[in-house]
Amino acid sequence: MSADSSATPAAAPTPLPERAAIAILGSMILLIVALTLILVQTTWVHPASASQTPPAEAEHLAGR
Repeated sequence: MSADSSATPAAAPTPLPERAAIAILGSMILLIVALTLILVQTTWVHPASASQTPPAEAEHLAGR
């Protein structure tokens, strides 16, 4: 086979500008921190109540 001389090589992608890369990285870090804080806030248990057993629900007691 002969090489096609009219075929042009694919153009190299242009790199991101430095400011755009910093903005993307900063927003990703901010999102990770915000989601981590939300996770900690919603799952946090006060140490004094962690040793206590949760109260039984009335429907479970009624079946006994």
